[in-house]
Amino acid sequence: MSLHPPPTQHQLTFDPQTSNGFFATAKSKVLLSQTLDVSCKANFTICASLMASLAQQLQLPANCASDLAMQNPTVLQAYNGLIAYPPLYHAGCLTDTTGQYCVANAMTNASSPTSTYIYYLPLGLQLPNGTKPSCNMCLQNTMAIFATAAGNSSVPLSGDYTSAAQQIDAGCGTQFAEASVENASSASPLASRSMYGFLMMGVLEAWLLA
Repeated sequence: MSLHPPPTQHQLTFDPQTSNGFFATAKSKVLLSQTLDVSCKANFTICASLMASLAQQLQLPANCASDLAMQNPTVLQAYNGLIAYPPLYHAGCLTDTTGQYCVANAMTNASSPTSTYIYYLPLGLQLPNGTKPSCNMCLQNTMAIFATAAGNSSVPLSGDYTSAAQQIDAGCGTQFAEASVENASSASPLASRSMYGFLMMGVLEAWLLA
C-alpha cells in the first residue's frame, strides 16, 4: 500500500520528520508565503478526501491497525497528520487584514515565538504551560476554526482544544476564544499525549509535500 499522494497534488499537512529544507524556508517570510500560495491553491475537497482515505487505509488490519492499537509514535504521527488536514488547511491558509498568511506571521514573530504552538493542536498536542501567543485577530480566527473541528470527538483536537482555549483566554481576555465545544460523535481520537517532544521535531514541516 502506498501512502503517498499523487505527485501533482499539493496539500497542506504535516510530515513528522525533520526537514532541513523546511527550516530554511521557515526563516524567510517571503519563501514561506510562496510555499503557502502553492499549497493553498490545492483543491480542498479532493485533498481532504485523499487524506481521509489514507487514514482509513492505515486502520486496516493488513496495514497499521496493530501499530495504532499500541500507539506506535511514528504511525500515530502519520495518522493524526492525515485526519488533521481540514483544520490545518483552513488555519494554514488564513490571512490577516493585509493579506499576509497568519501562520507565516506566527512563525516569523520574534517577539512571540510561542505563537506557532497553536498549529500543533490539530495533531493532539496540548498547548505547553506558559505559552503566550500574540493576542490578535489571526489567533482568534484560528481558534474559531479549531473550535468547529473540535466538535468531532474522533479527531485529536477534541482532546486538547478546551484547555488551550482556556489558557489563551487567561492571557488574551475572557471569551477571546470559545472555551467550550460540544462533541458531535462518540469515537475516541487516536492520540498520544506523550508525543509532544517527538513531534516537535517536525516544526510545521508540512505545506511542502508535492
